[in-house]
Amino acid sequence: MSDQSPSVYLLHGNDEYAIRSFLEERLKPKMGEETTMDITTVDGGSKTIESIKTETQTVPFLTERRMVVIQNIKAMTKGKTNQEKFISLLDAVPSTTALVLIEDELLENKHFLIKWIKKNPERSWMQVFALPKGPAMTHWILEQAKDMGGSFENQAAQLLASYIDENPRLAKSEIDKLLIYVDYSRPVTEPDVRDLVADVRQGDVFEMVDAIGYGDGQKAMFMLRRLLEDNKPLSLFGMVIRQFRLLIQVRELMDENPGQDHNEIALRIGSHPYPIKKIMPQAKIFTLPQLKIIYHQLSEIDESIKSFQLEEELALDLLIATLTQ
Repeated sequence: MSDQSPSVYLLHGNDEYAIRSFLEERLKPKMGEETTMDITTVDGGSKTIESIKTETQTVPFLTERRMVVIQNIKAMTKGKTNQEKFISLLDAVPSTTALVLIEDELLENKHFLIKWIKKNPERSWMQVFALPKGPAMTHWILEQAKDMGGSFENQAAQLLASYIDENPRLAKSEIDKLLIYVDYSRPVTEPDVRDLVADVRQGDVFEMVDAIGYGDGQKAMFMLRRLLEDNKPLSLFGMVIRQFRLLIQVRELMDENPGQDHNEIALRIGSHPYPIKKIMPQAKIFTLPQLKIIYHQLSEIDESIKSFQLEEELALDLLIATLTQ
């Protein structure tokens, strides 16, 4: 890349899968074959701003540019002093470095990184990655299938969207399985989805959360062990976070207007009616304050996992033990 290329890239949003895919499939190859040999990835929770600055100032080895990827930025930018130090770091990034900042949540316009990006458009580039919801998830499935060389009937895409809700990583896996099943020779149909995609994984998460709500630690732990047989811990943890995030949204709307049905709530949330219909009885198990406390605990554990302070499977065990004691 030439010196006119951005020195700072900001990738943020709650679609972690899309961020990782963009980085690996689009951004790294764009840097050139030689540059892919000079890439450093660091976690903000285990590095100081000074050490990151040293990384960005390092001269590329046998390449025109080097890439430094920082994940979990918020861990190193807590407080105004650290944010000011980080801004100084951004100001000093040389044209020979591509600094990629990754934050797995949607940042508000008032966030200091967004403000810096807007003040430095000639040196920076930003992309938002938001989880597709409702009709957007159906469209995402249709487009993903097309990119993979196959196709879905619209009803089939809608059904798959209702099964996997807001989980693009799981959707990609199921799309791949379905396209192989039809041998890329015809569109995937609604019966194909019903036959091949049993709503088991998210259903088991639902049952595990039910057990947590009733304080049944033994059953919750049994469901966890079963889920871990087919899912990576981090992926499973993401499913649990999504379940509780959805529970909070549904519970808030149920408290606001107890007379709403699942279609009205789904429309307001921007989700598919099917999972909302299933989740409404579960939302009644918890109070809204309980759900917010649990979600706060989940966020803290998530940060500990991403900063390598806590092993993923152990984090899930501790979570269930804490919530059902």
